[in-house]
This record gives sequence, C-alpha cells and structure tokens, in this order.
Amino acid sequence: MTLIKWTPRPASIYNDMDKMISNVFENDWKFPVRSETNWSPAIDIKESDNSFTLTADIPGLTKKEVGINITESILSISGERKIESEEDTAKYHYRERQNGLFSRTFHLPETVNEDEISATFKNGILTIELPKHEVILPKERMIKIN
Repeated sequence: MTLIKWTPRPASIYNDMDKMISNVFENDWKFPVRSETNWSPAIDIKESDNSFTLTADIPGLTKKEVGINITESILSISGERKIESEEDTAKYHYRERQNGLFSRTFHLPETVNEDEISATFKNGILTIELPKHEVILPKERMIKIN
C-alpha cells in the first residue's frame, strides 16, 4: 500500500471577504450584489478626487466576450470563459482555473456621473472609469425679514 499525502483544495475566502466588505461599505457602494454564477473575477475599486476606477482581472477573454451594463444606477459586468475542449479521458489532479459564466454587479454611488463612464480592456484587465459629478456649491443668499 502506498501512502499519499492528502492536500485539500484551499478554501475560498472570497465569500467571507464579500460579507465583511458589504458590512463596511453598505452605505455607499452597497456591493457586491451577489448572483449565482460559475466564477467571479477579482475586482478592485479605488477612489480619487475626480473619479472611481474599477479594475477587473478577466484573463483569457476578449473585449467582445465581456459586457458592461448600467441600469438604474447598477453597474453589471458579465461574460463567459469557454471551457477548453478536452478529451473525456483527461484526468486532472488539481484544477483552480474556472470556466463558464460570470457576473459582478455593483450599486453606484450618487456621486457618479453615469453619462461619462468609459471602459478599456487590455491584456485581460478591464478598467472602468467612473467620473464624479462636479461639486456644485449651493449659492448663499440673504433672506429679508419683513
């Protein structure tokens, strides 16, 4: 008998992290809105004075295979990574790369100017620029007391 060391597949901490992030950002981005899909690309969101920048790692896809949609202040990114054609006899010892449909959805803050959103896709990196509205300070006026 041969003893083989069993090494379990690493547990994904993304679900726990999503819960923690949702608790912290519940009042602004309200993200992520979860949907049941085969996999989810890793996404970073950073903020500057003028905009938010959303960056997603989506290797193995082309820009034609990725869809971006905005409906009622909800930004959705979706697509599909096709399963590589394999022989039925293929035997994997370990497999982390995921295939199939994906979808990530985010509530946009009110400060985002939805008409000016732009996106680029290069080398498997999707970058979405979400400019903010210009801050318009309320005008001050004196009210005459009669």
